[in-house]
Amino acid sequence: MIGGVWLQAGDFLSEGGLVMPALFLTAFSLWFAIGLRWLTLRRGDRRPVRELARLGRNGDPLPPEGLVTVAAARGGKLWRERGGSVPEALLHEAFADLEAQLGAGARVVGCLVAMAPLMGLLGTVLGLIETFGSLGASSASAASEGIAGGIVEALYATQMGLAIAVPGLLAGGALHQRQARIRRDLASLKALFAGAAQGER
Repeated sequence: MIGGVWLQAGDFLSEGGLVMPALFLTAFSLWFAIGLRWLTLRRGDRRPVRELARLGRNGDPLPPEGLVTVAAARGGKLWRERGGSVPEALLHEAFADLEAQLGAGARVVGCLVAMAPLMGLLGTVLGLIETFGSLGASSASAASEGIAGGIVEALYATQMGLAIAVPGLLAGGALHQRQARIRRDLASLKALFAGAAQGER
């Protein structure tokens, strides 16, 4: 089965024209960037934000991974050090690196998703150029072979470009939703530690 997959990949590379290696590289880069972004956008503990804030204020142990969990631990430490509500400016400073991680890799993913169909379109144009160039061939058989090869190249490139872009767009949308949820959770933690829930200990 694995051998069949490699044979199909080899057919794509040989039949898809000049842009096919670049499309394969784009696909690898895109999913590598999506994987890194997925690992970065981890919330951590799944409990509600209010519960995490309470645990942070009490100094209870929290998992050391996940953006929201780390923020709860930092905010709780500041809360205990100050003996009450924490100034928003101090919370912004404490959460700054966590908020910066929210957008890490987003532009790379968006750029690669946009590039894939354009590169497929370039391959389509090159295939059509080969097709029309074959119309001027000296013999009918040579012309028909050139036309068939040009059409195959054009279709392979278009197919590959869309096969990269469509799943990448869906994955990018899912990551954007996750980013928005984590951003809301961090904002809620700031409000809680800034004094919106001073009575909750």
